[in-house]
Amino acid sequence: MVAQRPYIIYKLPISRVTQALIGGKIEKVWQNIENFLITCTTADIENPNSIYMVGYTADEDHGEQPESVEEVLAKIRKVFGQGKTEPASYLYPANIPSKQTKTEWTLTRKDLPRVIDYLIKEQPLPKYNLGPIELIISYDFKLIDPTTKNELQNQQYISSILIWITKNSCVSASLCFPFTEPNQEFWNYTNSIKPFMPFKFDIKHLRLGRSDKKGTSNMFSKL
Repeated sequence: MVAQRPYIIYKLPISRVTQALIGGKIEKVWQNIENFLITCTTADIENPNSIYMVGYTADEDHGEQPESVEEVLAKIRKVFGQGKTEPASYLYPANIPSKQTKTEWTLTRKDLPRVIDYLIKEQPLPKYNLGPIELIISYDFKLIDPTTKNELQNQQYISSILIWITKNSCVSASLCFPFTEPNQEFWNYTNSIKPFMPFKFDIKHLRLGRSDKKGTSNMFSKL
């Protein structure tokens, strides 16, 4: 949808897909996420848009040892079932499947508390290049005033966050602020939600969006 009015968006550049979540341990990371979503958004914590888990075996071709991760995956299968396993990648250009595999478990919203508690209890997770376990959750929402709890007016786009809960948890956020310019009202609002942000809110990732002269697409500029 082409913007009907200018707006400000917080979004990472294509060259940087994710940024770190604050907190370190999974229980603190998740507490920070809950606090932000409850205080600053219309999201329902118990009803994410999507939720699934991915587990990776060791990359033995690059020297990773399989014992620790095989133990982790075996324990998960006892709790959440076998999942769907496939090669983690395919070697180019011959399209040969890698020895390393990934297993995906499709979860339901009702599984969310159980899987969070499970990952908390399984800490510390062994260190591997991929995974070894990633819980991936997404939420769509509108922004609210943290004091009045009222939705901000004129939100023409839905905001969203995509969360990876793992050994080094991270997030990809798209926050659409319904302000036509970076005026004092905008900065007052961002300052009011900044203490609740579960990630570092870096103003260099803010862009002013507006439709082009033809009204066929959006264009973006630095603030």
